[in-house]
Amino acid sequence: MESKRGYHHGDLRNALLAATTELVRERGARGFSVSEAARRAGVSSSAPYRHFSDREAMLAAAALVGFHALGERFSSLPDERAFEARAAWIAVSYLRFAQEDPARFETMFASGIDKSRHEDLMRQAVVVQALLEAALGPFLDPAELVDRAAELWSLAHGVATLVLQGNLQHVVDAGRVESLAESAARSWAAGVASAQR
Repeated sequence: MESKRGYHHGDLRNALLAATTELVRERGARGFSVSEAARRAGVSSSAPYRHFSDREAMLAAAALVGFHALGERFSSLPDERAFEARAAWIAVSYLRFAQEDPARFETMFASGIDKSRHEDLMRQAVVVQALLEAALGPFLDPAELVDRAAELWSLAHGVATLVLQGNLQHVVDAGRVESLAESAARSWAAGVASAQR
């Protein structure tokens, strides 16, 4: 029999998404299952299908929550006038975002999600790219803006992923990873600025 717990708070969908993120935190995106998320939310194994068509749809919905949060982070860009300082802020903010909730970050980029099947998720990723383009726009040739914003996102994502996966722990002290992200972004920005001269 289905528990009323999921409905008691009136938001079963969000309870399932929270359970999804919790499972990803414990087992990784590949270890997530709909039935286990349902059990954690206190409902029957069939209840999630009232909101999600399948396992991938649940992961995609959880990923969407993460992209919304990342978009909010980048929409509050401080008024940095220098190109290098702005690039550094973006890279460090991205790293902090990833470190705040590694499970959310892993879910956002889970390999088991076919983004072409989830238009909302694709649109939100485009929003993040657009926010980066807007942040860098005052400093770049419009013809280069899309590619340069994607480059900086790739750089920041690479550092964050290496840090979260523990691949830099033998190279850089934990307390210096933000400095690494900052210096990488400043070097990137200096190279871009030099190429534009």
